Amino acid sequence: MNSFFCRVQRCHFKKILQLFYFQLLIILYLFVTGRKTMNKILISILTGAAAFGFTDAPLTVLSSPEPLLNDKMPSQEMTVSKHGYFYLRFATADSDLAYANSLCPGLGLGYRRLANDGAIDISINGNGSSHYSKRLWTAPKVSYLHYLTPNGEKSAYIGAGLAWGGVDLEKRRDFIGIIPSATFGFEFAHKSPLLGFAELNISQPAIPLEQRGRFPGPIAEFSIGAGF
Repeated sequence: MNSFFCRVQRCHFKKILQLFYFQLLIILYLFVTGRKTMNKILISILTGAAAFGFTDAPLTVLSSPEPLLNDKMPSQEMTVSKHGYFYLRFATADSDLAYANSLCPGLGLGYRRLANDGAIDISINGNGSSHYSKRLWTAPKVSYLHYLTPNGEKSAYIGAGLAWGGVDLEKRRDFIGIIPSATFGFEFAHKSPLLGFAELNISQPAIPLEQRGRFPGPIAEFSIGAGF
């Protein structure tokens, strides 16, 4: 009988040592993985360990699954990039490069909407005034712009567009109709909260609804714009 109790005590003592060794492994694991999941893991493992002390099954230390070893909290930072900008443009243009003799200032309002590697640009523009013998206006003008480095903070771009507009010379409306254009530009702030750009537009009155006098030649316009 005494030998039986001795064997029982030795077996129980062996289980206590195994349980102590298992708890040491738990503590080491929690220090390695950090304290973010410590409470949940500690409660679940200690509960299982306490239940193990009353069973006769041998102790088996299971390796932790890979997701726990590489557990990473998702980043709280979010990259916010705008997809559309309202802008104001300041321009200078000559209403006819074929008969260039003076430049006239201009102003434009527009909206630029980014789409994949390009953008849709809708604007209303005017150059010249009553103090100038030349006036050029487009309302509206719609262009598609293609960015050469769409994922960069800065990007050059090229584009093409169509506009409904007119050319007035010496207080006389010489042309009103459809005006196609080509655009070459550079965005200083691309995919950021603010928009900044400089561009050159070459337009050519093409399909007149109304036309008097000589047909207008190509029109060059350089502009600098900023938006939000």
